[in-house]
Amino acid sequence: MERMESILYDAAVRGGVPTLLELLQQDPLILDRVILNCLSETPLHVAVMLGHADFVKEILCRKPEFADELDSRQSSALHIASQKGYVEIVQALLQANPEMCFARDVNGRNPLHLAAMKGRIEVLRELLKTRPLAASATTIFGETILHLCVKFNQLEVLKFLLETMDDPEFLNAKDDYGMTILHVAVADKQIEVIKFLTTRTKINVNALNANGFTALDILAQSKRDVKDWEIGESIRRAGAISVKDNNDIHLSVQELGTRQTNRLTSSENNKKQRGKASKSFPEKEDDWLDKKRNALMVVASLIATMAFQAGVNPPKSPLQDSSSPDNSRPAAAPVHRSPTLGLIFISQGFYTYNTIGFLASMSIILLLISGLPLNHRIWMWILSAILWVAISSMVLTYMAAILIIEETENLFSNAASAIIVVWMIIEGIIYLWHILRLILRMIKYFRKSFRIKGRSDLG
Repeated sequence: MERMESILYDAAVRGGVPTLLELLQQDPLILDRVILNCLSETPLHVAVMLGHADFVKEILCRKPEFADELDSRQSSALHIASQKGYVEIVQALLQANPEMCFARDVNGRNPLHLAAMKGRIEVLRELLKTRPLAASATTIFGETILHLCVKFNQLEVLKFLLETMDDPEFLNAKDDYGMTILHVAVADKQIEVIKFLTTRTKINVNALNANGFTALDILAQSKRDVKDWEIGESIRRAGAISVKDNNDIHLSVQELGTRQTNRLTSSENNKKQRGKASKSFPEKEDDWLDKKRNALMVVASLIATMAFQAGVNPPKSPLQDSSSPDNSRPAAAPVHRSPTLGLIFISQGFYTYNTIGFLASMSIILLLISGLPLNHRIWMWILSAILWVAISSMVLTYMAAILIIEETENLFSNAASAIIVVWMIIEGIIYLWHILRLILRMIKYFRKSFRIKGRSDLG
């Protein structure tokens, strides 16, 4: 018996129909015994795998139940024939048992899934003609036959199926990860598939997957590629937006509906305007404030250190007695040098400017570490103005120190003093320009406030 079964399998490999007929004459029950003893592929599986159509038809003619048999991977002969693209064999198997269109292998794929994966359009046509509902089945991962077409880059099969089925709901179906076929196409960067879906179908370009991402978000998170720009343009032209933009639009629509159904009071309008202004680029605003605070702290600390050192180690003052020992005079008889009135004022100015710079910088440090809520631009402007005073004071301190050391009242006695005077003039012009700018902003602010108040009074 085992020898006859071995001969039968050998005949299936060769497609030897005469050998099959001879075996059946010798043992009419040989096919029944093979079905009972088969642990993996039947002779039908082997013949289908090798495309021996006559051998397949002869077996099915004598034992149609062979079409129901599954191998170790839960694949039927129809699975194999569909995957191989043997149309004639598929037709014979469908006549034997059309319900095998619904049979699923270990991956949850039926014969239609395998035909789509391999691009077998003619086989698909036969299977759809026999059992069209089998095309709606999903795999163990929730993938539809359309997902498999995209996953295995079978654009022509995808076009054929969409023309045949024409079901928008099936077109936008999601797998177990919430991925539509557009998500899959974008993730795999299949440009031709994406162009077809966005221009020739009713695909939902803004569908969300299980993680809440649209196709545009998938593209942004994927590895950079030269195709990215073309893919992005294709889906954007179809109306694709990111999940962030989608949330913003949703909020805007809600706000518009609220305004249409409820008339807002003037105070609510003002609050909404302030809220909108505060929400525009909040991260950039916070980042700007942090950088500004850090810069103010560094500069103020540097100026305070400079002012402290200048205060405890002042330059030689003309007010102090200048005694030089002389061999002809006793040591107790100092030589007094009388400073001019101008030098006295300059010496006093040195301490005054240095003290102003020191206290101004210390005031900035104190305000920044005080814990006061300084998270507003107006406070930054105030602190910047104080820093401006501190810097100007240190420049005047430096100029006074130079005049004291040289014991001169002439501001243009040397190049350093002259440069400082010119610098102070330029600083004064810039400072005046900032004041005028601040005045203009305040005028615009008050005009806008009066305008809004006037509208609210009229309303």
